[in-house]
Amino acid sequence: IAVAMAATVRDGDSIMLDTGTTTSFLARELLGHRRLTVITNSSDIARTLSTVNDNRVYMAGGELRSDNGAAFGVSAIEFVSRFSVTHSVISTGAVDAAGGIMDFDLEEAEFARMVISRGRRTVAITDHSKFGRQGLVKVCDFSALTEIVTDRPPPDDIMDALASASVRLTLAAPAQP
Repeated sequence: IAVAMAATVRDGDSIMLDTGTTTSFLARELLGHRRLTVITNSSDIARTLSTVNDNRVYMAGGELRSDNGAAFGVSAIEFVSRFSVTHSVISTGAVDAAGGIMDFDLEEAEFARMVISRGRRTVAITDHSKFGRQGLVKVCDFSALTEIVTDRPPPDDIMDALASASVRLTLAAPAQP
């Protein structure tokens, strides 16, 4: 998934990433890119991309959570609201045909919602295990996205909802052993 997403980012692009396992993998795949402008709330993503290839990295401030090293809250949301980027990329906890993109943490969902609002291209990257799950907090309707990048086709009800919202589905090539 990270490889497929990274292949669509060009040198010199701007990209906003929320915190998550899949977005951290994406940051590692972006190490081959040059002159990126990266905006994130993740200390892991910031560390990964800040000292290489003439990248510029902006990190949202606030208290860093001990569980994931990411900043949340009003100050983080206000910070990222100042940027407009080429690619806004979020990870997600759940993808439901009726509920759209969902998460299990209120602050993470609020931050992801702001990230999605700041990009020309808006992408959710998620593995197939999130399909058909319902989260506690709605991040956005499918109509807020331009694309979902995943590893397997979603169930028919989600495929229909994506098609109705004109969301492009990108399937990543299977991982090589």
